[in-house]
Amino acid sequence: HNTTCHSIGASKMNNECTSFRNSCREENAEGCRRSFQKVKREHAVLRQKLESYFQLLRQAGPARTTAVRSGGK
Repeated sequence: HNTTCHSIGASKMNNECTSFRNSCREENAEGCRRSFQKVKREHAVLRQKLESYFQLLRQAGPARTTAVRSGGK
């Protein structure tokens, strides 16, 4: 699971969120703005990767389910 999250970019998204929180705590307005832009960009990338990932799962799902059913009979 951790490898999957890393490969689709979830860890990068988490890092950007941490950077954003730190900038906000330090009351660094410019750092906050810059970090927020990075969070938005990483969110868009992650969302696209997740949509592709779930599309592949949906395509593979019926074939896998059919194979399990036919093998079990």
